[in-house]
Amino acid sequence: MKRRSRTFEDRASRFKQHATIGMGCTRLFQLTTCCMLLGLGSAAHAQDIHFSQFFNVPMGLNPGAIGQFDGDYRAHAAFRQQWRSVTIPYRTFALGGDAHDFKGVRGLGVGAWLFNDRAGDSRMNQFHMSLGASWTEHFGANREHGVTVGAQLGFTSLTLDNGGLSFDQQYNGFYYDPDRDNGENFKRYGLVHPDLHTGVVYRFTPAPRRLMQIGFGVFNLTKPGIGFLNEPTVPLDRRTEFHMLFSFTASERIDVLPMMRVMNQGTYRELIMGANMRYILLDRYGLNRAVLLGVHLRGGDAGYVYGGLERDDWTFGVSYDINTSALVPASRNRGAIEFTVLHIWKKRPAVPVRFKACPEQI
Repeated sequence: MKRRSRTFEDRASRFKQHATIGMGCTRLFQLTTCCMLLGLGSAAHAQDIHFSQFFNVPMGLNPGAIGQFDGDYRAHAAFRQQWRSVTIPYRTFALGGDAHDFKGVRGLGVGAWLFNDRAGDSRMNQFHMSLGASWTEHFGANREHGVTVGAQLGFTSLTLDNGGLSFDQQYNGFYYDPDRDNGENFKRYGLVHPDLHTGVVYRFTPAPRRLMQIGFGVFNLTKPGIGFLNEPTVPLDRRTEFHMLFSFTASERIDVLPMMRVMNQGTYRELIMGANMRYILLDRYGLNRAVLLGVHLRGGDAGYVYGGLERDDWTFGVSYDINTSALVPASRNRGAIEFTVLHIWKKRPAVPVRFKACPEQI
């Protein structure tokens, strides 16, 4: 019976063992091994992207968040760079937009979402585009309760370049030889698969500065097959997402925004907990000026700090991840930096004028 090839992780692990015996645990080798493991892990078990500022990336949060905002139209963008101190940086760019009560249909939300992610030594590139729609039902004396059900349908394109990867077959027993055949049988270097996601979000807004939002979503419903080798493809695991966002009024000028998010995908788990504080500089006549500061923890992986600025219909955010995982010896606690910007178009009341000039007399 033909023996099935080992997975990428098995090969990376064996290569690490051989190289450790031949070269010793030098810092250069640690960095090289980490780079290799990061690059190959992306190919072996595909995993969805994520942002630390999930609260500023609604189209990537949950399909049930489509159209859930105070305004007519909304657009947002995000950029994330990760692991620059360890390997070739992982870079992710995302862009989204949605509409509230689209075409005057009360409760109908529509949106579009795309991102491009390039990861590690394999230069694995992931491009995604999807369209989504949602429906919201409000209830309560003042319509303060709302339940939204949404769905997204799209596609993802995956490509890689194996020229920057290293394999155990290229170790000749004494040293690593990049000219040796890597022993891999690549069937393809690119593929496209469909995506289908769904989610539901409940919102309770008893007052302008008070909010409770709870959401649950399921991603990759069709579990498309992923694979680059001449072997059976590996199904992309479904990802479940659960989040809670709150806003409480602490004083006339201060709001506290605690939040949490839990995601599960195959054997991977991610828990984010934290809070932002919002200090209001101006809030009248539809004008808004505020600064935000926050601290968040990603269980077993990182902690990050957040700073934001609100100016009328614009929100700007920046966060920095401090790595606390097993990569600390190589990363020196340096994780990722992330930028977000969000804009909402909406009609606002006219600013009253205290004095009016008298018309010229003829």
